[in-house]
Amino acid sequence: MEGRGPGALVYRQIQSLPLSFFTYFIVGGLAAVVDIGGFMLLTGPFGVPWFWAALASFVVSATVNYLLSIAFVFESGVRFRRHHEFALVLLVSVIGLAFNEAALWLMITGAGLARLPAKVIATGVVFLWNYSARQHFIFRAAS
Repeated sequence: MEGRGPGALVYRQIQSLPLSFFTYFIVGGLAAVVDIGGFMLLTGPFGVPWFWAALASFVVSATVNYLLSIAFVFESGVRFRRHHEFALVLLVSVIGLAFNEAALWLMITGAGLARLPAKVIATGVVFLWNYSARQHFIFRAAS
């Protein structure tokens, strides 16, 4: 364990799936606070249209999520070189952004739901996508 960062005790390779999911839930929760808070701040006091506010807050929260995930949940650089890993995380994040924007469009424009509940639901959907994709495709230990 020597030489690893503060998340050494919770790396995926030495924890069960439920613990990995729980740890990611905490990390994702912090990123969700950034995402939802940024979204509400941009759409409220700053008057940014919801589509662009969702884009901006998602990019910031995805960065927070990645940095916290490699520090506390997944061991970075195990399966792929770090630059390939980052490109895959970016791809997963772009797909997550598409899910986020589509869910917001359906709920805000289509169903007339208020911004906050729509954003909370969209964030939950994207959380499940992000965890599943990262756990199974990006950060899985090399065989």
